[in-house]
Amino acid sequence: MSRFSDIDLNFTKNPITNDVNILRDSEAVRRSVRNIVLYNFLEKPFSPTFGGNVRGKLFENINSITALRIKGEIEKAIIDNEPRASLRGVKVSPNLSRNAFDVTIVFSVSNNPAPVKVEISLERIR
Repeated sequence: MSRFSDIDLNFTKNPITNDVNILRDSEAVRRSVRNIVLYNFLEKPFSPTFGGNVRGKLFENINSITALRIKGEIEKAIIDNEPRASLRGVKVSPNLSRNAFDVTIVFSVSNNPAPVKVEISLERIR
């Protein structure tokens, strides 16, 4: 069984080793999926189509049509950029009271069949 590991991008310190914490297995893939969704095109050097590119859609009307377009972008981004995750479903709900979209992503990691859930709130930032 393969193991996955990534560094913690919060750069929290491990109290025992005094080194940067390491995220392992499903937690590493969960963080990667979250980062992929939040990246816009052209933000990653030498990879202009990496990411979900959803930030521009946050300035459109908050409705089910925009939610469907965001869902499609997220699905494509995860399938194209995260080979460790097997996507099971993406749900995007408009949240009119907060002017945001609530996103729930369910996937399984290739070395573990248990479902993993990521919840993200996408809001406009001026």
